[in-house]
Amino acid sequence: MPTIAIAGKGGSGKTTIAGTMARVIARSGREVWAIDADSTPNLGITLGLSRVESEAVMPIPRSILHEDKDEEGKRRLTLGVSPASVVEQYAAATPDAVRLLLMGRVDHAGAG
Repeated sequence: MPTIAIAGKGGSGKTTIAGTMARVIARSGREVWAIDADSTPNLGITLGLSRVESEAVMPIPRSILHEDKDEEGKRRLTLGVSPASVVEQYAAATPDAVRLLLMGRVDHAGAG
């Protein structure tokens, strides 16, 4: 599956661009997984979810990551389950069939 990543300064329109691109690509019949890694995720709203629906999306838990060290002693994180099972368990469907995944959300002050 081809991958597109959007990065830039705060307030530069990353979420709007990512959401619009995801919807347009999905409408063309392609499978799209949109991953929101922002500490204050709003991609769901851009993808057509209501605020209530967007806030109900369950973030992917850190517990599915396994930390170890590679041969050189560098820290390495690996996924403990298949990507397909992550999508099956945690992705939220949106009006244009984009599958939305949240990497994490700040739940309280000092958590991010």
